[in-house]
Amino acid sequence: MTKLTIEDIKSRIESAVYVMRLLPPVKAQDYRSTMPDIIYTPQEIMLMDRKPIKPKPTSEQITQMDEVLVWLEVLEPWERKLVWKRGARIPWKVLSYEFGLHRSNLCRHYERALVKILVKVF
Repeated sequence: MTKLTIEDIKSRIESAVYVMRLLPPVKAQDYRSTMPDIIYTPQEIMLMDRKPIKPKPTSEQITQMDEVLVWLEVLEPWERKLVWKRGARIPWKVLSYEFGLHRSNLCRHYERALVKILVKVF
């Protein structure tokens, strides 16, 4: 296994957040609507706006995401939240309000959490 750096871990966490967004939403099983289906005319179908096709993650991306989720088990719950939200590129200012810490302290905790992943997993 190759030795990863902090930057590699950051990029893998960012890609895991991206893959998580690509996954389909979780829905309740056997849920059915009692409303009848709407039947559109061909002209109505032609005038409808097309929904963009959402890309689907590959099996390799999902495997890497699962590996990152295992890495996060090493951290405390609040550290997991911090690392995941930074992977989602949420600004430091927003995170500082949420965690109640100054930006520089939060950055220090973030770097410490990444080092903890590097030491304990690798």
